[in-house]
Amino acid sequence: MRFIGGLLLIALIVVGVGIATGFVDLQKTSEGRLPEIAIKEGALPKYEANVAKVEVGTRNETVEVPTVAVKKP
Repeated sequence: MRFIGGLLLIALIVVGVGIATGFVDLQKTSEGRLPEIAIKEGALPKYEANVAKVEVGTRNETVEVPTVAVKKP
């Protein structure tokens, strides 16, 4: 992959030097234009989804928390 990248870089340098020195002369022979595109009316697909019912609520709960004692040496 590195070899191919090096070859492409060398080719670009050679072409660039050729254009800069006048060895390669580029002439535009015709005008360019963008392609014509026709847009017609369309429709998106329709979907139906049946999902599970989720109920969210709160409740009071008592949780035992262990006590921690730290003794300094």
